[in-house]
Amino acid sequence: LKTKSTISKFLLRTSPCGRPELTPTAIMAGKLLAQRLCGRSSDVMDYDNVPTTVFTPLEYGCVGLSEEEAVARHGEEHVEVYHAYYKPLEFTVAERDASQCYIKMVCLRKPPQLVLGLHFLGPNAGEVTQGFALGIKCGASYAQVMRTVGIHPTCAEEVAKLRISKRSGLDPTVTGC
Repeated sequence: LKTKSTISKFLLRTSPCGRPELTPTAIMAGKLLAQRLCGRSSDVMDYDNVPTTVFTPLEYGCVGLSEEEAVARHGEEHVEVYHAYYKPLEFTVAERDASQCYIKMVCLRKPPQLVLGLHFLGPNAGEVTQGFALGIKCGASYAQVMRTVGIHPTCAEEVAKLRISKRSGLDPTVTGC
């Protein structure tokens, strides 16, 4: 999961208009269109930050920009990427390898470091990604995420513990409690 590009090209197929081809996205766009046609609303579909998950044995979820997209849009010097490998509680009991589970949060570098994207590989990635999708849509910052108390023992709490940036060169490997 070093990059999202290959995965996202496969998973987040887009229409010729550049919009995600996902069933929930189409359903919401259709409902909004029906409301506009009936004169009950003027809201249009917001195709930015649509969350998605791949439901393989080890789930992958993402929302927002990939690291590559953020760098292309804002420049490498303006992007900070926090990342970590983590070991879910159920992996400890089953003695599974923790090097498979990985989280990456893509942020603007300038404080308060708005969160541009979240990429999550591990158990319950869909549930975790869904929660953070709202935060990203509402303009959450890295500082706000770091001030959030994680629910223990969940996989989602690992996001609130992301302290190692790629720029630092420190090892993001699991070190224990």
